[in-house]
Amino acid sequence: MRILTPYEIEHVSGAGLFDFVGSVVIGAVAGITAFGLKWAMSGGSTGGIIGAGVVGGAGGLIVGAVVGLVDGALYGAINGWSTTSSWFNKIVENQLDLNADVITG
Repeated sequence: MRILTPYEIEHVSGAGLFDFVGSVVIGAVAGITAFGLKWAMSGGSTGGIIGAGVVGGAGGLIVGAVVGLVDGALYGAINGWSTTSSWFNKIVENQLDLNADVITG
């Protein structure tokens, strides 16, 4: 009996189902974070004198999160685990770095 390679084990044990599901979930989370924050900032910057920026920011956050959920899930489904996890890591590292430049819309 021969030893299977990791590639063969992945395809014998379910044809990458967990790889696919994991990349879709991670892509959706990354999309919600990236799109939600970006759209909230662009919506909040349109407040003007009357202070409607809070309403615009909330609307941008909700709509951006929904769009990010769909786009991120599709990104994960199409590109697979390795590309999606590196995208997720870049987003999280940028969010947690206090010295990073401000993301502008």
